[in-house]
Amino acid sequence: MSWLGVDIGGTKIQLVRCDDDLRVLDSRRAESPRGKILATAVELAAELAGDAKGIGIGAAGVIDPSGAVAATTEVFPGWEGTRLTDVVSRELGLPVVVDNDANAFLHGEATAGAARGYRHAFGITVGTGIGGAVISDGVLLRGASGGAGEIGHTPGFGDEPCTCGARGHLESIASGLSISRRYGQAVSAAVIADRARNGDEEARRVFAEAGAALGQAVAVVATVLDSQIAVLGGGVAGAWDLLEPTCRATVQATVLPTNADLVIETARLGAHAVAIGAAALAAQAS
Repeated sequence: MSWLGVDIGGTKIQLVRCDDDLRVLDSRRAESPRGKILATAVELAAELAGDAKGIGIGAAGVIDPSGAVAATTEVFPGWEGTRLTDVVSRELGLPVVVDNDANAFLHGEATAGAARGYRHAFGITVGTGIGGAVISDGVLLRGASGGAGEIGHTPGFGDEPCTCGARGHLESIASGLSISRRYGQAVSAAVIADRARNGDEEARRVFAEAGAALGQAVAVVATVLDSQIAVLGGGVAGAWDLLEPTCRATVQATVLPTNADLVIETARLGAHAVAIGAAALAAQAS
């Protein structure tokens, strides 16, 4: 028996087919084409489905209990209101479970990754945008409308513009798009990271400030929820060597003594973390 997991993000679409133990049997990846994200995801899922008994989707945005996109940002024009569960189940004829991509990420890490064995954990996905998810006493929290854990859109991080239209959110400092904007050149966060490693002081400054902002967010969540572990993932977290020093220093300087043992790790499931977590959600729902 196998399960299909789909990660729909602002930069890429990642799919995996997993067995009951969440071992990846096959995978697909594509860029996220503007205006055709869902159609591309469905096409790849049909190609990969094989003997899959169900599909889990981790999608960007706030996902309501019906599996529809309740809120999103300018990165996903026309995405709000999309009924993902209905569309995908109709196209593929399989049971479909949809959740926010950060929730799927943390569920995957709690099931088979860095947060396995912890009953109090949270995750932050740092990519095109920033998402967050929370597990408290072993339960993945979703909130009244599906938006629990959305740390990327919390205020208190200066006054720069965010993709949601507000200002001063964590995403306005530490996301991939914001790192590129703040560096002042039309290059990706990955290119800026390479330049930082090669001694570019402006690139190092931008990453250091992003790391400090992430540390502030980690400290807030850990203090409020008395968490045991924070797991960071997403494409920008691949530059953890540049983010880690200021992130850890900020956490250590601000948390209470009761949170001094907080574990901070990067995702063990790597680039497949969201998709594996989505497959796990599908298996759990069966």
